[in-house]
Amino acid sequence: MELFEYTELQSRLSAIADFDDLTEPEVLAQLVAQLRPYLRNVIGSTIGKGGEGKTTLATNLAYMLSEEQALRAEQGKSAKPILYMEIDANGDGRTDLGLDATVFNDHGKALRDAITNDGNLKVVQGVRPYLDATISGKFCADIAGRINKLADTHALAAYLLLALLLAQISHLYRWIVLDFSPGDKAIQRAGLAAATHLVSPIHNTDNAALRGLSTVTRLIRSNRRLNPEAELTAIAFLGFRKVKGEPTTELTNVRAKIEQLLSDAGMDPGLILDEYVRDARSIATLCRNHGKPAREFALAATGKLLDDKGELVPRPRDENGRYADAEMSVNLADDYSSVARGVITRVRQRNAQLREKEMQGAS
Repeated sequence: MELFEYTELQSRLSAIADFDDLTEPEVLAQLVAQLRPYLRNVIGSTIGKGGEGKTTLATNLAYMLSEEQALRAEQGKSAKPILYMEIDANGDGRTDLGLDATVFNDHGKALRDAITNDGNLKVVQGVRPYLDATISGKFCADIAGRINKLADTHALAAYLLLALLLAQISHLYRWIVLDFSPGDKAIQRAGLAAATHLVSPIHNTDNAALRGLSTVTRLIRSNRRLNPEAELTAIAFLGFRKVKGEPTTELTNVRAKIEQLLSDAGMDPGLILDEYVRDARSIATLCRNHGKPAREFALAATGKLLDDKGELVPRPRDENGRYADAEMSVNLADDYSSVARGVITRVRQRNAQLREKEMQGAS
C-alpha cells in the first residue's frame, strides 16, 4: 500500500463561486449536465437510517469488483482499479479493510478538506489488488456543517462539491463505490448529487427500515436539480436466514412490504435483488474484527489466503481461540459474490439505457 495525493485538481470552490439564490436555474442545470457523463461509474450505498449494513455492503461490493478487475488483468485484458470512498465519521469502512492501524489513518482529515476546502485528495493505493480507498473518520463529521455553510452563500451548488471532485478522477477508476451516511441531509444531498446508481441494504424487518428506504426515495426525487440521473438501482437484503438455501417467511414477508412501498412510490418492485446475504453474524463480526471483506476472510478461513510474500496467512480465530468456521465463511462470501453480481448487472443495464437516451437526445 502507498499513499497517493492528487495535487492538480481544479478548484471546486471556484466552480460554485458564482452561484447564489438569484442564479438562473438554467446555469445550474448546465453545470449538472456537464458533470453527469463523468459520474456514471459512481455507485452509492446508502439508506435513510443506520444499522442496515450500508458500509458492509459497500466494502464487500468494492472488494468483489476489484477481484473482477484483477482477474481481467491476469487474463491480459484491460483493467482499472476500484475506488472505495466512505464519508462517515464512524470510519467502519477503514475497519472493514484493515486500515485502522496503518500510517495512512488520518481519521478523515484529508478527505474532509478535499471535499469542502479544495484540499488535495489523498488515496491509499493498493489496499488490495486493484482496490484503492480514501480514509474516513471523526473529521468527516465536519463535512455536513461546512457544506451547509457554503450553501448559505452558494445555494444548491454547494452540494455539488463531491460530484465536482469525483468527476475529475472518475476516468482513472472502473467503478467508484461511495458509502455515505444517513445521519445528515447535507451528506445525503452531496452523495446523491454524485452517485448515478444507488444501492440500499435492508437488514431489519421493523418499520424504521422501511422509513429509511422511503427517505432515500424521497431525497432522490427532491434532488433532481442536482442530479437528474440518480436512481435507486438495487435493494439488497442482508442478514436473513436461509434454510436449505431457501429464504424463510421472515424475508418473504418483509419483501412483500417493500414491494408495496415501491409500488406506492411509483417505482419498480423489481429493484429488489433475488440474491441476498444470509444471517451469519458471528462470521460477519470476525470479518470486521480481522479487517477482511467476506471473500478474503473465507480464503483465510480455508487456509488459502497468501500474503504479499506468497506465504499462507494464518487461519483466523474467534475470541475464544477457535478457528473460524470455514464452511460458514465460504457461504457468506458466496452470498456477497451473488449480490455483487446482481448489483453490477443492474448498474450496467442502467448505464446502457442512459447512453441510449443520450444518443437519442443528440440525434
